[in-house]
Amino acid sequence: MKTPKFQLMVRAAALAIALAGTLSAGTVSAMPAEAETGTGTPTPVPAGSSPSTSPSPVPATTAAPAASSPAETSAGSSAADSAPAPATAPISGTGLAEAVQRDLGMTLSEFNAAGALARRAADAAPSLRALPGYVGISLHAGTIVVEGEGPELRARVAELNRVDQVNGVDQLNQAGPADFVLAAPASAAVVPSAAELLASSTQQLFEAYVRDVGAAGLQAVTYTNGHFVIRTGGTTTAQTGPASSAGLLTGTDTTPATAPGTKPKMSAADFVARYANVALEQGSRIATEEDYFGGEGYIIDGRTVCSAGFGAFGPAGEPLILTAGHCAADGAAKQAEIENPAGAPAAGGAGSGTAAGTLGSFGFSQFGGPGNTKVASDGTNVGTDIAVLQGIRSGLDLQPAVTRWDNPADPGPTSVKIVGTVAPFQGQPVCRSGRSLGWSCGTVDSVGTWVIAGPDSLPPDYDNDLRALNGFDSTTVKSRPGDSGGPWISGNFAVGTHTGAESDGGVQTRAIATTLEDATGRIPGGVQLQLFLNKPTLAAAANGTLTAGEPITGHVDAAPASVVAPNSKVRITVQSSNPGQKPGQPLEVPVDASGNWQFPAPEWAGSFTFSAETVNGFSRSGAVSLSVKVSGLAAPVITAPADARTDGHADGPGLTAVETIEGTGEPGRTVRLSGDFTGTGLVAPDGRWSINVADQPVFGKVSVTAVLTAPGQTDSPSATSSFTVIPPVPAVSGIRDGKHLRQDSLPASISGTAVDGAEVSVSMDGAAIGSAQASSAGTGARASLQPRVPQDLAGGARWSVPFPAGLAAGAHRLTVTQAIDGVASLPAAVAFTIDAAPASAGTPDETPAVPQQPAVQQPAPRQPGTPAHSTVPAQVPVAQVPVAPSTVPPSTVPPSDASVTVGGTPPGNANQLAGTGAGGLLYAAGLGAGALLLGAAVVIFARRRAVR
Repeated sequence: MKTPKFQLMVRAAALAIALAGTLSAGTVSAMPAEAETGTGTPTPVPAGSSPSTSPSPVPATTAAPAASSPAETSAGSSAADSAPAPATAPISGTGLAEAVQRDLGMTLSEFNAAGALARRAADAAPSLRALPGYVGISLHAGTIVVEGEGPELRARVAELNRVDQVNGVDQLNQAGPADFVLAAPASAAVVPSAAELLASSTQQLFEAYVRDVGAAGLQAVTYTNGHFVIRTGGTTTAQTGPASSAGLLTGTDTTPATAPGTKPKMSAADFVARYANVALEQGSRIATEEDYFGGEGYIIDGRTVCSAGFGAFGPAGEPLILTAGHCAADGAAKQAEIENPAGAPAAGGAGSGTAAGTLGSFGFSQFGGPGNTKVASDGTNVGTDIAVLQGIRSGLDLQPAVTRWDNPADPGPTSVKIVGTVAPFQGQPVCRSGRSLGWSCGTVDSVGTWVIAGPDSLPPDYDNDLRALNGFDSTTVKSRPGDSGGPWISGNFAVGTHTGAESDGGVQTRAIATTLEDATGRIPGGVQLQLFLNKPTLAAAANGTLTAGEPITGHVDAAPASVVAPNSKVRITVQSSNPGQKPGQPLEVPVDASGNWQFPAPEWAGSFTFSAETVNGFSRSGAVSLSVKVSGLAAPVITAPADARTDGHADGPGLTAVETIEGTGEPGRTVRLSGDFTGTGLVAPDGRWSINVADQPVFGKVSVTAVLTAPGQTDSPSATSSFTVIPPVPAVSGIRDGKHLRQDSLPASISGTAVDGAEVSVSMDGAAIGSAQASSAGTGARASLQPRVPQDLAGGARWSVPFPAGLAAGAHRLTVTQAIDGVASLPAAVAFTIDAAPASAGTPDETPAVPQQPAVQQPAPRQPGTPAHSTVPAQVPVAQVPVAPSTVPPSTVPPSDASVTVGGTPPGNANQLAGTGAGGLLYAAGLGAGALLLGAAVVIFARRRAVR
């Protein structure tokens, strides 16, 4: 697998920006981290003038127009966008997340967000580049920084930051507010006294350099930190075979190549001296990197094949590979070449794979006793089986990991990371990797001294050259010839390297390995095992701000390994140059067993930027740049409200309303609230503050954050308090307590009101019958009441569930609760009765006839203040007294109470109680009456109905 050294995020950002312009293919390959390139052939301008408006001082010999990229279509889009994707297996999410975390110190979501930001920058670049005053574009701290000045550029940046408009959507505007930031051009890092020109784009500068100096020795033309950089040193080559320096410049040779008889071109230094905003850098020759894992094969002097064990470091930190001593043929072996994994038997190949480039050369080796000696007569020269491959090819990236051979083309995502060594012991689970059989696991059967036949052993007994070594064996781990030297591991720890196997009748009975801890102790000068280390990350400091002197804390993740390599440290190097801050020697702080580390923040306030790298001996994670804000203000303290409720149930103590947020802080400072409550207040002379939030009713799991602010100072670290506010009891508007419902006239639903967004649960007789989310039309599901609405109301959002079918006649109990963030209210309880439907008289199509009754004078109702025993004379003539009709219509039966609303006006006329059902009695009496004698009873019933 080949992995470019450039960081993945930077490469993605630079490529996205590069693809937005009309660049030649060569310029795209030379794009810098987060740099922006120009188009066409912009000419340099005199120093001190605007690059976009000043005429060119360059003589008539101008740069030729840049050739259009073959990938570009006439529409300006890349043909590659429509080309079919190569038929390669996609990287798994797990593998990508691991690579991003390892190489960038980022999560996969952060990496994706950075890619999206780069895409937005690339979309905006063409429209920005055409404007006067534009200098460059870059990504910094989650924003897109546009360097330049001028009203047109300022207007375009503001346009990019505006939200979508009603009459149209600017496709460049998907970044949202403040993703684009306009910054004045940075001052030139290098200002030669005789500088005449200002470079305006990498494309222009590249073309001018090739024309005036030549391409030999040029590595890159880039833009960074407000200036351009020309980097020379050597030609970039892919090293897939033995390195050859013929025709290449050394890292210190910056003299341009010229053909005999031609006019020499100017030097790189002379070229750069012409520009006020260009710096010259020198570097070593760049080579593409190839990952190499433990367990992969190598070819020895073109004849035999073994497997690599573990990456290591020599006494001076030089990279090494540990493998089996017997692979060195008692010191006769010289060179080792990488075997193409695709051709190895473990990958399904036959024989051996082709050579895929130089690996290194053999250094120290020992098979048996010191000096590769056989077993002494007194048995005192027990040795080991270890060899060191040194002089590892430049550009080969040894991985502190072991391949499992489940994906030979890309072993990284599933490889086992190595974080240390461990001694073998009986019963220990182990796994072995090698280029012949691949991956095999089992358990250690025994540990001790093993005697192995040496290379000079002769048949039939092969006992004339016996070598003794300290090792262990397993009857469950399998191997094949060619696996020698491969790694044996237990978890994420190295245990040994493969030595050989025992067979009986051609069937392997056990595999044998050399103990690594014993073997490495015999290498002259000692070696360090290469260890897997994640980059350090910052702990989530409150609002990213710390008080001066407060510990800056961080973490080193173990994943995908089981633990962080023991004795690891984080190396801190100061990067920023704030007042009072001076670069000094790196500070190393220990990483504890849980992966945590810390060191004190500086005593001055402001932004503090530093690099951090996890180190363990010569093993490195790679540095990452981190930054925190240091404030001279101490964090405030939130003292109220205090939440005594932690169980999440309504029967425990808890808050039902929040009137104020209170706390303490530095007198005279301003407190600012954010989160579920907002507001500001001043800290009183006694150090106390209080902010009224009664007009912000919020329920559920609530959080509020407070910071201290002061003019001209960095905000203090934040203080956050979380508590639980119990929602109010929901309202039931379909059925009221104590009502009677007819079984043949039940409502279709049960409904009411609750807090918008609350989850309403409805139960009947203790059994759940349904749930619904309260919602207000046109509003979101926010667990809060509208401002200025009393918190003791149930809420104004509607909810409804179907009335349960099949409910029997009799008494029933309805309970309703509402919950927000899992915090439930007290229940609303409604008791009601279902009455059986009355039996009907006659057939459904007939209405019984009722005899006409004589007019009866109604006694007048008793007037207020009249004694109960007195009677007010009737004022209504007999002729005016209502007479029962001959036919009683069905409407005389009172309707169901299902439509009654809690708190509403009962049915009936004014100054009269609700119907009691006497009308039904009148109807029954009328059916049974046939004589004037029953008229008195009718009068009695009618009077009862009028006065009850």
